Amino acid sequence: MTTIELFFDLVFVFVITQVTHHIESHPGWEGLLHALLPLTVVWWMFLGFSWLTNAVRPDATVIRLLLILAMMAFFIMGLDLPFVFDTDGLAFPLAYLAAVAIHCLLFLTADRASARTAILRTAPFNACAGILILIAPYLPEALTWFCWAAAVLLLFFLSPMLGGIRGFVIEPHHFVERHGLIVILVIGESIVAIGIGAQGPVAGPTLALGVVLGLAVAAGIWWIYFDGDDVRAATALESSPERRRELLAIYPFGLGHLVMVIGIVLIAAGITDAIHHFGHHTNSWWLGCGTAIFLLGHAAYRALLGTGRTTERLLGAVAAVPLGWATSFAGWAITAAMALLVLTIATADHYQAQPAPAAD
Repeated sequence: MTTIELFFDLVFVFVITQVTHHIESHPGWEGLLHALLPLTVVWWMFLGFSWLTNAVRPDATVIRLLLILAMMAFFIMGLDLPFVFDTDGLAFPLAYLAAVAIHCLLFLTADRASARTAILRTAPFNACAGILILIAPYLPEALTWFCWAAAVLLLFFLSPMLGGIRGFVIEPHHFVERHGLIVILVIGESIVAIGIGAQGPVAGPTLALGVVLGLAVAAGIWWIYFDGDDVRAATALESSPERRRELLAIYPFGLGHLVMVIGIVLIAAGITDAIHHFGHHTNSWWLGCGTAIFLLGHAAYRALLGTGRTTERLLGAVAAVPLGWATSFAGWAITAAMALLVLTIATADHYQAQPAPAAD
């Protein structure tokens, strides 16, 4: 992985920060969808650049300059994300369409002819999604929601089915490493959320306990994702036939990681709210639902790749929501409950995966 790719991925942190803040400041289903639908569209295009750097080495000056322009487009999308459902929010769809154009142009420089052909099949779907979200705010509310739903359906389902994903280059180790980095960055945003939630009073025992519990949740999420799954995922991709490899790149990595990212975003919002209301009633759903969504996403990721057990994750997902609701009487209680849940799953999975000691 090159440093320009690492630099490029930093803009996604800002998008995640904006999404988390919007969820915190607009509790309720409408606020949640206003944040998560734009995140889904950004995620699709952002992953498109991960696919791009599998096929095009970002060493040439022109390619690096275009990647920096794409970074600017993503940053503008993040800036305008809170306003994308308003008629004033033109910057988001225009920046998205600019990213689509840059992505297509860069793919056309690929050495492999099949990658150039593949992007010409895919780019029209990406552009149509951008046009749908461009016109959505000017329509009646029901049609606005329809346009956003249609854009998501177009990108994640119709594009792979009708446009096809044959011909794209999937380099297993680079692909897995790139997605792992994105997860680390999103977990990092949850740590930033802990710091934001802890701002204000002088640090004392209560605030310190809140920070420790919040970091324990983040550590559990990290441990669940990174305890050998990256190596096993790369092996699974490498051993798969080319057609299956392309499908794995779309579903466990594209959709599965999107589910995990949404879960971590809700966890970050829940941790912030729990620290703000450490001794009082906190949000009943964010932390528990976020943990459940992350665990379901990781279980699907493992199941589709065949890289490990899913039982603990599925049981944890079933337990997380009622456990979060039952402990939401205080921020410390719900944070402690989720920390205990994810760390229990992580340690149980770790020891289960260890080889048995050899007999004497």
